[in-house]
Amino acid sequence: MTKRKRSAEDTTPARHGHKRRASNDPFQDQKSVRELAKPYLLATARLHIDIMDITWSKGVNRRIEPSHVRELRDVFIKGGLERSAPENHMFVLCDAEDVRRALETRQDDEDGGDEGAREHPLLRWADVNGTKVEVMAGQHRLHALREYIKATGAVESDAWWTCELYDKDKLPPDLNMRLRVNRRDPSLPDNHGQIWKQLVSVASDTAGPSTHITVNHKLVVGLRLSSEKGLPTRRLVTLWNHERWRDMATRWCQTRLGLETFNISTFEWMASLRVDGYWFATLEAVLDTLNALPLDVTQDVGLGDWNMLSTALPASNSNGEARAQDVVEAAFFPTDGCNNTNSAPQRTAGLLRTLDDEAYKRVYTAVSAAPNLSFVDLKRFLRPKRPETETAVRVLHHVVSWIDSRSAAELADVNPKSKNKPLLLEHLQAALDNLSAYRDSTAYAENTAARLQRRVLDLAIRDADAFRAQEVQTLTIENVTLVDKVDYGARFSHGGWARVLCVVRGITDAGDAVTDVLRPEWGMPADVNGDLRWVQACTLTNTFCATLFKMSNQPVKNGDPRLLELQRRIEEVLVSFTDLPGLPLPYWQR
Repeated sequence: MTKRKRSAEDTTPARHGHKRRASNDPFQDQKSVRELAKPYLLATARLHIDIMDITWSKGVNRRIEPSHVRELRDVFIKGGLERSAPENHMFVLCDAEDVRRALETRQDDEDGGDEGAREHPLLRWADVNGTKVEVMAGQHRLHALREYIKATGAVESDAWWTCELYDKDKLPPDLNMRLRVNRRDPSLPDNHGQIWKQLVSVASDTAGPSTHITVNHKLVVGLRLSSEKGLPTRRLVTLWNHERWRDMATRWCQTRLGLETFNISTFEWMASLRVDGYWFATLEAVLDTLNALPLDVTQDVGLGDWNMLSTALPASNSNGEARAQDVVEAAFFPTDGCNNTNSAPQRTAGLLRTLDDEAYKRVYTAVSAAPNLSFVDLKRFLRPKRPETETAVRVLHHVVSWIDSRSAAELADVNPKSKNKPLLLEHLQAALDNLSAYRDSTAYAENTAARLQRRVLDLAIRDADAFRAQEVQTLTIENVTLVDKVDYGARFSHGGWARVLCVVRGITDAGDAVTDVLRPEWGMPADVNGDLRWVQACTLTNTFCATLFKMSNQPVKNGDPRLLELQRRIEEVLVSFTDLPGLPLPYWQR
């Protein structure tokens, strides 16, 4: 066989193939952030710690961890400071003109004052400029140095550290933030809340005043988040690009409590369920409580403080009664059982430790004056049992189908891979609108859909055991478009389903429970562990109240607050005389 001569064109694919292999080379060298920031480095200099400001101009700096400060102090005492080692340099932002002025007025007799010195002694910075520099990274070393001086009796003039001074006006935003992130110190890693705030800072600088920017893998790599062990970067990107949750997470992480409790996987999972209003109601309640207290929400209330308050100050009881004054006093000033009125009240150990006594009393007074402030159990709220919650959401899907078959069909047609799926509340609202149109009745009140969503989810989560049986689980995952099947109503022989139906009818049929009954062909169950009594009481109350309003010739609309209040009071009476289980508070408020 004659061999064909290879032309220049034949060699082209080979060159391209080589490039492809090179691009997939696992050994890819990248410049470090310090190398990238080198063009903006004004000087490396010794600075006195008194002119260092740890308050960030972008975002919020980490809280000082006393244990880490003590650990560094002990390292300094045992092994020396090593302040000039490049890996120990602090990164600071300052004005280029201030640096020029400090260099020009530097005294020749200062140690290391020759022009060829690697680091310049600028210990007279305060006298020359009267300004401070912003510490981007190194605040724990700064505090540890102060503790070291106290412990060793070193002279105050030795309280300096070698810093890298960067131009605050020219340093690009991405490098500005990357110099702040804590990737070098494995003993003090960034938590999810701090990472989120870094993302907000970078996105804000990139997109202008808002945070409407698409975050992708490239930006995650730029922040070096992809190397963070155990960080769910895919979920981080998904959550960020979810506008409603991005705004809520950003507000949440503006507080110390939020920084300590924010978890990317948990928030992304919550967002995936499409019941935003259900979660937001509690998150908003927490933020409202924090903002009502006379303290700094970015510093003073951590998770430990909140847990102590939520345990000592539970939510209002089922009758809506506010917490008693003595309960509030015991939460802030516990007694040992002795009635010694002469001694000053003692604070609760470990509570709000960042506050002095006067500030502590102001918080106590504020809580006393607002007994309905909500201190929900965040431990339970932010660590829900996922299978039970997902089942409850699936029950809510079925509720949409009970109210309106067309809305159920639209709900079933939603592409599960769509990035902009409508909230379940929107389907629920559409179903209620269609139901009122079908009945030719007044439209439901604006908050009816949200109230129905909350009641159904609360009840289904509380009754998780009732939906855990295999035969009930099968009914839960059944297609919601099958609601008109003849045997669909058989599920109401199970107590959990019967209770949900009762709640739904209690809201949708409140206008005229005599003539307008949701799905009247679905009968009530035989007695199943007392469920029939509960359902009968609920149905009886709805019907009685609607009839009573008719007889008194009082106009009443669906969701009329007078009607609902009357129903609630009668249900309380029935429950008190028959030991029937009343409707619960959300599980994290009990």
